[in-house]
Amino acid sequence: MLYFAILAMATLCLASCSKSVTDDDDNTAITAGQGNSNLSILTRAGEGEGSVAYPVVLYVFNSSNQCVAVKTLADETAELTIEGLKADTYNVFAIGGADNTRYSLPTQANATPTTLITLLEGKVHEDLMTGRNTVVIGDDEDNQLTLALQRKVAMVKQVEVKMVPADAEAVSLVITPLREAFQLNGEYSGEAGSFTQDLVKQSDNRTWKNATEQYMLPSVGNATITIKMTLDGNVRSYSYTCAEPLLANYKLNIDATYTGNTFNMTGTLTGATWEGERTITFEFNEDNVTGSEETTQGGGGNNEGGNGNEGSGNTPSGETTEGSAPAVGTDYQGAYVLRSVDNGNTVTVTLMSAEDYSGISCNGKTQEQIKAEVDEALINLSIDAVDGWRLPTKEELEYTYNNRSEVNTKLSQLGFKSFSYSQNAASSSRYFIVNSEGNYTGCDVSNRNEINPNTATIVRAFTTLTFNK
Repeated sequence: MLYFAILAMATLCLASCSKSVTDDDDNTAITAGQGNSNLSILTRAGEGEGSVAYPVVLYVFNSSNQCVAVKTLADETAELTIEGLKADTYNVFAIGGADNTRYSLPTQANATPTTLITLLEGKVHEDLMTGRNTVVIGDDEDNQLTLALQRKVAMVKQVEVKMVPADAEAVSLVITPLREAFQLNGEYSGEAGSFTQDLVKQSDNRTWKNATEQYMLPSVGNATITIKMTLDGNVRSYSYTCAEPLLANYKLNIDATYTGNTFNMTGTLTGATWEGERTITFEFNEDNVTGSEETTQGGGGNNEGGNGNEGSGNTPSGETTEGSAPAVGTDYQGAYVLRSVDNGNTVTVTLMSAEDYSGISCNGKTQEQIKAEVDEALINLSIDAVDGWRLPTKEELEYTYNNRSEVNTKLSQLGFKSFSYSQNAASSSRYFIVNSEGNYTGCDVSNRNEINPNTATIVRAFTTLTFNK
């Protein structure tokens, strides 16, 4: 793991490190001289876990959600002190690998925990990491906080397409749909992002490769991988839909080979996570796409991003669903069509089960016991005609909650169970999700905060299908 160690101390001399610290112009507007506590910040990486992505930008918010400081650590030698802090509870957010020449980073004056961090036009992602935690600072009191960083991107490490016709004019790789951006607090945002990389023809005139490694945000549901080839000015596209999401913290290697005059293509996509490996093998021609996938996990870790949920029920086949994509708000095979995303050549549709289930007692139970009961509920909620039923992601819950009035109107018209968003007058409903550590936990539907599950926590099944246009 990568860590920040955040230390609150009464005094600390950092003159020798001041050259490595960059302050925003208005950093002292709130903090200077208003309190008698100091927050000292330094960075380090855990043993054997590699290096922190620099620069690291830190945002510090007080209990009133005011941003009281923005600091930038330029490298691993940097240390800094935020002086004159009042006794209060502070939320600290960190973004590693981002700077204002590539990303739209907020200033102290306009920063909020939900401010979107987006790429500037013409830029590509770097190795992004985020972290967040809370520190309580008293008057003249020493405090110590460790902040763990999680990688927010996947790396497209190597792409190689072999046996391409010698007269091909261009070959490119497209991956959709991806997260579009992320918030300052580390939460993902948006579901219509894409990754495109133009490949370079090699000296043999038959092989095309990527020139550099590039990073991308994780997929929304099961990603569609498309190879585009231009011949005689016409673009031919060959797409395969993965049976599982492409997660953050994975390295992807794509090795594809065209065979025969009909442009049949066989290939492998190998995803090597920093903690394991995943191999996807697909074969496609002008008429059909088939494939199989195998995952080898190398012990624990961050599976954040996309639909990192693996509830039981049917396993996605990895094939594009036959027929036309159903309209939002309709009944598809006995499930509710929640959302539709147009990817160009394909349409990604999110389905929600017609019913839900609650009443699972979690007190005193292990994760294995909770998982077994939730998975059984997922099986009972799933529909045999549709594959890939799982728990929802936070993004899907957010979308459903934000559109709850329209969704519930349509659900009622179809005779399906309403989407529950209010547990009682004082609190919102909570739903089972799989968090970034792979644990089954509750999620408050109004703000997507993780919360311990109880008997009122709802199981509702979701799945994602891809249709050719």
